Amino acid sequence: MAKKQPGYAEALVELEEILEQLEGDDLDVDQLAALVGRASELLITCRSSITRAQEDVDRIVKELDELEIELDEEDE
Repeated sequence: MAKKQPGYAEALVELEEILEQLEGDDLDVDQLAALVGRASELLITCRSSITRAQEDVDRIVKELDELEIELDEEDE
């Protein structure tokens, strides 16, 4: 069964856990490679979430600007 893609907050928590493990001294090379690979996946997830949020904010701001222009035109 495929692992569910975490949301931004979950990914951030997991990244912090990975960082704590990486700061330890008891990792072998295989564990290190697996953790770095997982961290890379989580970073992609976080960046994707941030990009989507930015696009949503940009769209909302544009809609509000258009609404403001329409309201200004109605007042004239």
